[in-house]
Amino acid sequence: MSHNKSKAVVEIILIYLIIGIGGYLSYHFYDPQNEMLRFLVADLVMTVLAYVFSWLKRNSSVYDAYWSVIPFYFVMLWAWNSVEQWQAAHYLTAFSISFWSWRLTHNWYRSWTGWEHEDWRYVNFRNQFGKHFQWINFSAIHLYPTMIVFLSMTGLFFLYDGTAKELNLLVIIGNAVAIIGTLFELFADNTLFAERNNPNRQKGACIRKGLWKYSRNPNYLGEILFWFGLAAVGIGAEAPYWTLLGSIGMFTMFVFASIPLKEQRQMKTRTDFAEYKKEVSMLIPLPPKG
Repeated sequence: MSHNKSKAVVEIILIYLIIGIGGYLSYHFYDPQNEMLRFLVADLVMTVLAYVFSWLKRNSSVYDAYWSVIPFYFVMLWAWNSVEQWQAAHYLTAFSISFWSWRLTHNWYRSWTGWEHEDWRYVNFRNQFGKHFQWINFSAIHLYPTMIVFLSMTGLFFLYDGTAKELNLLVIIGNAVAIIGTLFELFADNTLFAERNNPNRQKGACIRKGLWKYSRNPNYLGEILFWFGLAAVGIGAEAPYWTLLGSIGMFTMFVFASIPLKEQRQMKTRTDFAEYKKEVSMLIPLPPKG
């Protein structure tokens, strides 16, 4: 690890410690007698702190790790509140979330080069919106992801409500889907990381190894499966059906925004993307055509 990245890692850890403490103080001192609202306010406080640090560092990628860290933060708060009442359903779901969270955070860490890096989408927003960028920075880069993740986790408040919950079939299936989704992401990101650091790889060519041979977006597929899995767990814990809106929103965001935006860029940066797009399925792994 370079000296610059080591220094940046120490800084980002300190930043997230401050963010986490801010969230805990909000949670501790603000009690509206509604646990979901209490979590939401703490989440929003942490999001504002992340935005402030993004502004101070002039780098919106300060927020990048928040997506993967916050669900584990919720698990820690749930454990702090009622771990004595936890049963198999609670532990299994906590494992699924923790596995996803630590894997994704590790992938962010190994790919992050330091403060000289900022997500290309944020750079495009800076160039596109100019002096109005800060409104986009807060609303689109910070607030929207926070809200879609929170909405996707609302079903779990009905599992972690301090009462006994049965390890029923739907909870088991939901966790299985979430874990399978995380494994999709693990294998896809490992191949991606290895190929990006392969000095012998043909530069500018699409990766056609592992899952990338059968799906153009296996990591996004894994993410979609993870959130639908958690939604199923919530329904298994007798959450109302409106809690499915988060996972549906995730699916919509990835399929109609994230993937098209990424593939528009790849059309410009990958010499063989047009051919790759014709041969390989967008999302569901299928045998390549031709």
